[in-house]
Amino acid sequence: MEIRTFGVGGRIRECERLLCESLRDLSGRLILLPIPTSRDNIYITGSSTETEEILPLIREGDAIVGYNIPAALRQRAEQVGATLYDGALDEEFLSANADLTARGTLGYLLTHSESDLADLSVGVVGYGRIGIRLIRLLLLFDTRLTVYTTRQSVALELCEMGISATVIGEDSDFSGLDILINTAPARQIDESRLPPDLEIIDLASGSIFEPSERLVKLASIPDIMYPKTAGRLYAEAAIRELRGEKL
Repeated sequence: MEIRTFGVGGRIRECERLLCESLRDLSGRLILLPIPTSRDNIYITGSSTETEEILPLIREGDAIVGYNIPAALRQRAEQVGATLYDGALDEEFLSANADLTARGTLGYLLTHSESDLADLSVGVVGYGRIGIRLIRLLLLFDTRLTVYTTRQSVALELCEMGISATVIGEDSDFSGLDILINTAPARQIDESRLPPDLEIIDLASGSIFEPSERLVKLASIPDIMYPKTAGRLYAEAAIRELRGEKL
């Protein structure tokens, strides 16, 4: 199988290598796109290639592998009869990637913080796939945690478990935190209400927070921290799909 790869980074290179090894017996061509495929639906992530430039490359019998594949690419694939795998729609891959994102964030904190995690007060925004996993890991290191969520039921559940949690609102208190980690995919807090010296780690794609010296963008933390593992997970998910092992 011929593979056309777009995007850069250790994850995409490792994924390409494994796909070449595992799918060499398959006919046709595979177009491999990065995670996420595009942050703005105009350019392929990590490249100067526009998504529209890929449209004429997609032919009948091709396989397209990506994550949050833009509508134009999806429509083109459907029109010509190409196979499409979108990691953003694969719960098994999403769970594995969330695990790696949480561990990567922990690894970043362990290697970049000047204080032991037990001496830090950390706020976590969001209680989805990544938030749940990250909170569990931080608790193992006795980190002082406060969870910020939009769901009253989640806040009550966490409080019953002995974890400090609050529903995000105008009276939300962010004072006393050393670090605020955002795992939510959309803006949930008013940045102007945050203490000016509070370090922010953003795990979400997009521009939820204004660029500043205190902001650390880690939207691609699996690729940053563990590119070989991240590439393996992406490749294995695509292989399962292309070999028809997913039902």
